[in-house]
Amino acid sequence: MQKWFLVFTIIAFGCKSNEQKVQAQYINNLRQMPAGERKFYADSIGYYMDTMLNQTGFSGGILVAKNGTILYEHYQGYADAGQQNPINDSTPFHVASTSKTFTSTAILQLMQLGKLKLSDSLQLFFPSFPYKGITLQQLLSHTSGLQNYAYFFPKYGWNKKRIATNTDVLEFIISKKPPLTHPVGSKFEYCNTNFVLLALIVEELSGQAFPDYVQEKIFLPAGMANSFVFGISDTARYTPSFKANKSVYNFDYLDAIYGDKNVYTTCRDLLRYDSAIREYKFLDSATHQMAWLPQQQDEHYRDTTEYYGLGWRLKVWPNGNKVVYHNGWWHGNNAIFQRLYQDTAVIIVTGNVFNKRIYHSPHVANYFRPYYEEINYKRDDEDSDSTIAKPKVIVPKKSKVVPKKKKKGKR
Repeated sequence: MQKWFLVFTIIAFGCKSNEQKVQAQYINNLRQMPAGERKFYADSIGYYMDTMLNQTGFSGGILVAKNGTILYEHYQGYADAGQQNPINDSTPFHVASTSKTFTSTAILQLMQLGKLKLSDSLQLFFPSFPYKGITLQQLLSHTSGLQNYAYFFPKYGWNKKRIATNTDVLEFIISKKPPLTHPVGSKFEYCNTNFVLLALIVEELSGQAFPDYVQEKIFLPAGMANSFVFGISDTARYTPSFKANKSVYNFDYLDAIYGDKNVYTTCRDLLRYDSAIREYKFLDSATHQMAWLPQQQDEHYRDTTEYYGLGWRLKVWPNGNKVVYHNGWWHGNNAIFQRLYQDTAVIIVTGNVFNKRIYHSPHVANYFRPYYEEINYKRDDEDSDSTIAKPKVIVPKKSKVVPKKKKKGKR
């Protein structure tokens, strides 16, 4: 696999160097690729995706674009359990934690309007909040120390027959006071609760329900006509996802909570989102750069290039290469949204049948320039949005003295 990948990459740079002799054409400051370059990318990406993903039971959509031009687009599978509705370019998928980028954008829009400061304490918005010193910036950068609601709800006796909302998460924190996983601001620890609270703050300051705010301030300006935020009023139109064996994930009591997840969108709409970001339709350049500034290194993956900004994941290499991204995973939904900063390219994958191989898709970035030294498939779950994993909490433990075993002497 690595050999043909390297060969294609060498050919790519050869093709580009030959065609650079022709005067480049630009539209909206984006270089228009010659037909030969476009064909190379389309053929190479198509071969890689067919080999790595499309033949492994994948159900969803794939879109790779550069300079605003779609190079590869493919859809397969069904949107429903009865296999009556084939997936197409208008089929919305739950993109799980990719939703966090929309929540971050909403918060930073309110910051630009002067309605908040990232240094604001949560007590400014929630006076009864039990933990002092947590700021909006710490929520955005996952350094708050809060526990994941998917863990503390069942631990403290939430009735799973009752659908939970964002307000329920806040009220449960206030009443139950689940212990912090680490001192406030001391380390990075990915936690969905952070973005649930951020969505509530958007509602408090805008006077709109979070789904309505995102629709008006983000989806509409970007032209994302097939996108929406799923909330408790949408339970009747819940679209299930599927386990790897194609069995259905039924609606769950946590599935109406938004901010950390629950954006439904399409590959085409995510391409429009990428373009709108590049054209500064939501935020100015300085604010985007602040959001994409590494705040903390994510040591979970033992990858020295892996960082988190403000609602965005980052891969930053010593040679200056940078990928601004956020993947997602919730139930059977997988999502890839990776923006290749230097190449004005984007890699988008959405799926509704759990498939770990979706997370191998970003390596097509190597067709644009050598981002990855080798194809490394060890990182399967980018966001670890599992309701099974239990976080460590700060609880003093009594030290146990283990008596040493006496060595038997020779007789």
